[in-house]
Parts: sequence; C-alpha cells; structure tokens
Amino acid sequence: MPNINPNTRVSAEQTQANVEAYLALKKIPDYVPINPEHSVEAATLCYEELLAAEEALIHADNTAAAARDTVRRARWKLQNVIVGAKGEVKVRYGLDSNEVAAIGLKKKSERTKASKAKTVGGGE
Repeated sequence: MPNINPNTRVSAEQTQANVEAYLALKKIPDYVPINPEHSVEAATLCYEELLAAEEALIHADNTAAAARDTVRRARWKLQNVIVGAKGEVKVRYGLDSNEVAAIGLKKKSERTKASKAKTVGGGE
C-alpha cells in the first residue's frame, strides 16, 4: 500500500499491523526482495527507529508533564503571595487609598452602593 501523503499520520492500528507484518516477515527464511529498500534489514532499521522515536516521545511527554506541574505550582505560589499582599495593602493603607487602586482593587468610595429592591405594593 503506497503512502499517498507522507504528511498524514499513520494510525495506531495500521502501525500495529505493520509491526505484526514485520515480525512475520522476519520469520520467512527465503525472503529476498527485488528492491533492497523492502528487505528485512531495511525493515529492522525502520522498526528500531520507530522504537527509539516512541521512547523519545515518552520522555518528552514526561518532561512536559513535569513542566506543567512546575508551572501550576509557581502560579499558585504567586496567587497566594498576591492575595496576601492585597490584604496587607488594604489594612496598611486603608480601603479608600490610591495604593488599593494601584494593585487592581476598587476603592471603597468607588463602589456602587447596593440599592434595595423596590417592592411593588398592592396599596389598598
């Protein structure tokens, strides 16, 4: 089966079928291809390259997972420090200070007051 587009992925099922065919091909004692690119030796090199690439992918996935965990921990550390710092700024400088506004919070005087819901009365 010729590969029509080498940029497309070969499915896991097709790869497994190819591995099984390779293992069966190794057991044929008198197989001598006309094209040397289709020899058992060429298939063995490709199979070993596949195994090495899959191993490298596993290591890269593990490295990426570790990096994601490191980023997650660093984000939480920063989050906790900033939440604490915002609380300290409010206590130290007051709820209506420019420092409170500088760290991204609203001043107390800039907050809208909650309005009471008007009740619709029957008015007898």
